[in-house]
Amino acid sequence: MIRFESSRDEDLQFNMAPLIDMVFLLIIFFLCVTSFTELEREQEVVLPWNPNPSSLSREADQNLTVNVMRDGKIRLLGQEASEEELVARLRERRERTRKPLRVLVRADRRTAYGNVAAALAAVERAGIQRPYIITRLLDLEG
Repeated sequence: MIRFESSRDEDLQFNMAPLIDMVFLLIIFFLCVTSFTELEREQEVVLPWNPNPSSLSREADQNLTVNVMRDGKIRLLGQEASEEELVARLRERRERTRKPLRVLVRADRRTAYGNVAAALAAVERAGIQRPYIITRLLDLEG
């Protein structure tokens, strides 16, 4: 009978390199996703309160966010735009996607209503039938 020598002196080792690679890939992925969403949501905009929020589906090609800043400036995808530029860019996006475009208007609650009305009028001139006005949920209990 043949006897094999077993080497019990060898230590078992766990290879950490693939695990570290996956962690780095996940970190890079989340950094990229976060930077894309920050283009649409301007952090300086303080939203008004709403006691009855409705949910909107998030489809990247169909949703565009228009931000109306406190000073009345209009921003689309992180870039400042005049009313005419907003109309042109929304028309171009609507024709390119060939799907119903959902425009979300986020207005700072400290801005004059005339600024919001001007942005909504520009959205309607671009051929968008129903722009959505985004608000924060009002906490009635607190």
